[in-house]
Amino acid sequence: MDLLADLTPAQREAVMHVDGPLLVLAGAGSGKTRVITRRVASLLGHGIVGKDVLALTFTNKAAGEMRQRIAALVPEAGVWVGTFHSLCARLLRSYAPLVGIDRGFTIYDQADRLRAVKQVMERLDLDGVTVAPERIDAAISRAKNDLIGPEALAKRARDHADAVIAKVFRAYQERLRELSAVDFDDLLNHLVAILREHPDVRAQLDARFRYILVDEYQDTNMAQYAIVRALSTDHRNLCVTGDPDQSIYGWRGANLGNILEFEQDYPGCRVVKLERNYRSTKNILRVADHLIRFNRRRKPKALTTENPTGEPVELTIYATETDEARGVVSKIVERVHEGEFAWGDVAIFCRVTALTRNLELALRAAKVPYQVVGGVSFYERQEVKDVLAYLGLLANPKDDIAFSRVVNVPARGLGKTSLDHLAERARALGLPLLAMARQASAIPGLKDRAARALRDFGLLMDELAALRDHSAEEVLRKLLSLTGYRDSLAAGAAGDGEDRLANLDELVSAAREFDRAHAGATVLEFLEEISLASAVDRWKDEAGAVTLMTLHAAKGLEFPIAFIVGLEHGLLPHSRANEDEHELEEERRLLFVGVTRARRELYLSHCRVREFRGQRLATIPSCFLNELPEEPLIIRDLSESESAATTRRWQRPESRLAPAPPESHPVPPREFRLTTAAELAGAAPTGPHADLNAFRPGVSVFHPQYGIGRIVAIDGAGPNRKGRVAFTVGGERTFLLAKSPLRPVGGGESDPPARGGRVPPGPGR
Repeated sequence: MDLLADLTPAQREAVMHVDGPLLVLAGAGSGKTRVITRRVASLLGHGIVGKDVLALTFTNKAAGEMRQRIAALVPEAGVWVGTFHSLCARLLRSYAPLVGIDRGFTIYDQADRLRAVKQVMERLDLDGVTVAPERIDAAISRAKNDLIGPEALAKRARDHADAVIAKVFRAYQERLRELSAVDFDDLLNHLVAILREHPDVRAQLDARFRYILVDEYQDTNMAQYAIVRALSTDHRNLCVTGDPDQSIYGWRGANLGNILEFEQDYPGCRVVKLERNYRSTKNILRVADHLIRFNRRRKPKALTTENPTGEPVELTIYATETDEARGVVSKIVERVHEGEFAWGDVAIFCRVTALTRNLELALRAAKVPYQVVGGVSFYERQEVKDVLAYLGLLANPKDDIAFSRVVNVPARGLGKTSLDHLAERARALGLPLLAMARQASAIPGLKDRAARALRDFGLLMDELAALRDHSAEEVLRKLLSLTGYRDSLAAGAAGDGEDRLANLDELVSAAREFDRAHAGATVLEFLEEISLASAVDRWKDEAGAVTLMTLHAAKGLEFPIAFIVGLEHGLLPHSRANEDEHELEEERRLLFVGVTRARRELYLSHCRVREFRGQRLATIPSCFLNELPEEPLIIRDLSESESAATTRRWQRPESRLAPAPPESHPVPPREFRLTTAAELAGAAPTGPHADLNAFRPGVSVFHPQYGIGRIVAIDGAGPNRKGRVAFTVGGERTFLLAKSPLRPVGGGESDPPARGGRVPPGPGR
């Protein structure tokens, strides 16, 4: 086919570019995936070998779609398409010994990681410490996202809680190595360490992937940035696509500066803007474009479309959260029963999952089929987790967490006392629990019956281990039979056993589908794919049901009809954004993402009174409502009696007009970047200190001891100028800037603008 036939001039420019760095600023719904896949086909058409091309994205769902489109254009292309985490997992299978773990390592999900943190705290005798395991787990993840290790974290501890976090962090990493396990953050960080400490490996991989494409580049964190820089040092054929206006993952480490500063990282790069939207109506785009122009940290571009004008965007005001849920569901039923739309055409977005309860009640009451994305997923159900733990132990005999989950599932007569004896003896001898179980007769204090049960379990795992190289479906069927797990569920079928048995059958079906799609793959590869799957990957767009999800989970999806609920101060924007302009901008981007998911109809809502987190309070409408354009918006005030309900065009009180959208300011060049390509290639960083004028409130900085931080205040002038910095996981510190080792890393944007209208009026108030 003609790769350029149905493309716009801007899309053609991006597709035909071959050598050198390329930044594609792709607005929402601008055909980004089409451009990426056509570009891959174009590269292959220029004689570039498929194995030299690496395409990276963030979800298995997006990677699968990209893979299918490339295959349709160039069958058997041999291009490596996947997520960052799948790339790292695959490379670590080869290079794991360089970071002290086995090639058969286990990938821990959130629940397993938290369980490991709790085990470490017990070992350290921290049961009486007031720092919650969940807080420690989150702090460790934040530190890893910023490439901060336990030692650096310990040096910057400002209080006892910080010291406890650093202590647990160090012990947690040691425990993971004992278990030959990694968490999601380790997948990235271990590869960064290999690329930094082994120049020969970095050079080999750079030569292997001569052409790299990164989708959703605005969502990359510091570790992902470092990986991309390392792999594009010798061959600078890097193409990144993304949209700063859709950067919504700062809370989990995404660094907006990565895309804003791409032109400084890769001098001479070509920049292409995709501004034509193929998804939404003119009215929806007018609302989205007007809203996002209030952000300053962005690359200015216009959203245009040749789609119809469409229906006005509706904002409905309800009295309570119950009224809001019923009103939204009533509107859905009305639109579907009119015959133009189906249940699967509709999505409801909210800022936090806590808002879904009333919506689910209303959907069930109206007998509307629905699915929740991001709730308890299929792979998190007890029986599925049990079977996957067996597979994990089969793959990695050192995985004590998997062992502890299944050693008495189904019941084998092993009580807590017996397992405590086992764990104590294993710790004393430095053995994994499974290895110790094989020697159960030598454990002091263990009764003969328990010793026999442990030895039998060891023999069972040996029998299963012989199936490591077999297909996923075959292994699962034999596992369910040999362990007696299916029979134990069948015996309890009078309760929820039938549903649980159905879930096991569904797991076998998933394995069969995997085997068909991956000829010659083993059960270990099936386990790895499951471990790396996200909530969105498990969403079924053909389910024929209304989709209920958070705004964060909605990214990358689109629906004919979208509802966004809970547009209230403290929800959207979140309460944390009150005093932080950068967080406020991210919240605005989050609403922008929600708006641009809608193709034909968009409905917004909030209520006057809401019960949330145990309190029933009057609400303040979101400040973002004060930033919406007047023309394509109508409001329906249903917050009083039905007879008093009104429908009218948007009216904003004159005394509280929002400020005119500020213009975007270019990001000035900078001399230094954390984990630069030069560092990763084995050379020392060069370049003078940054100009003192680059240090301004809101700018992100790097300190060699304290890591990543953000300037919160500047005092003084000239050589006596001081900066107060709040670090990511450690408190605030003040520096004499002229003599400090601080370096800007998050972009040198202008000081956050003073904004009016921070306490918004409510429409109709």
